Amino acid sequence: MPALEVTRGLGALQAQDYMSGVWSIGVRSGLTLAEVEQAVADRQIVRTWPMRGTIHWVPAEDARWMCELLARRVIDGMGPRYAQLEITADEIERAGMVFEEHLQEPMSRPDVLALLADHGIDPSGQRTYHLVGHHCMTGMLCQGQLAGRQPTFVLIDSWIPHSRNVSREEGMRTVIDRYVRSHGPVTERDVAGWVAGTLGFAREALELLCDAIVREQVDGRTWLTHVDATPGAARRGAVHLLPQWDEFLLGYKSRDVTLPDEHVARVVPGRNMVFQPTIVVDGEVAGTWTRNQVKDSVVVQARPFTRLTATARRGLEASTAAYGRFLGQETDLRIEDD
Repeated sequence: MPALEVTRGLGALQAQDYMSGVWSIGVRSGLTLAEVEQAVADRQIVRTWPMRGTIHWVPAEDARWMCELLARRVIDGMGPRYAQLEITADEIERAGMVFEEHLQEPMSRPDVLALLADHGIDPSGQRTYHLVGHHCMTGMLCQGQLAGRQPTFVLIDSWIPHSRNVSREEGMRTVIDRYVRSHGPVTERDVAGWVAGTLGFAREALELLCDAIVREQVDGRTWLTHVDATPGAARRGAVHLLPQWDEFLLGYKSRDVTLPDEHVARVVPGRNMVFQPTIVVDGEVAGTWTRNQVKDSVVVQARPFTRLTATARRGLEASTAAYGRFLGQETDLRIEDD
């Protein structure tokens, strides 16, 4: 499955950690890391800040309108943080002018830092991150290809060959249609939380979809599904190695259906939104894992919450092999309970 199809199908995939973000696409598509990065080079998908104040993969043609539609509420709430960093409205405007003049081609983060300093804008601490992020959220900038291990930044209008122009209503319909179709069953709170919007925004968007949404009452909650959603192929014993900040958990306001309360502290130590990579068995989080580079191979250290069945163990071995194919490296699975 092409990277663009995965990204468009889910609407967006959280990707503030680069290797986690590309594996979010790889685990759903069967593509290799090189193939996902080729989709970036071909300008089909990009990383930018469309919502929730964090980085996501989105279809390149949708990047600008998604930022313009969804990021404003986050921008409006940044005043206290900008004040802490002594970032003024004048500096934000001047940084935007500098970016417009100099970022017709991708520029690495260190070079952007130097660029701001050369134009009299203090780039120290978190200031550069927030100045760049602000202009990504407005739809001016996005990320280009990596420069070595460094992210690059570039004008959307220079990097993306075609940006769709949509009305507010069309944008709302599109983004919520994709979300409910790919993530459902969901609640209205899930919809609002995913776009960092209000319940009013969520309900307005759902009303625009009208007959495409099916509502069902279960356990005192109203669950929403899409009439055209493709039923998941339930396979007993199915095992997935999912990355940090994956849509499987981050795509929902409430995660109690897939992450039992007794395991939350192991997946989110400190409950601070720093998620661990997860092992998912039969649609439920059943452990965590880490990746370590050892010479020319990758060691996957699995930490299941309970002893794995023989079927789940075989599934974990297959998922580890798939991760190795994605990376183009040999993998060695080590299970903590062995």
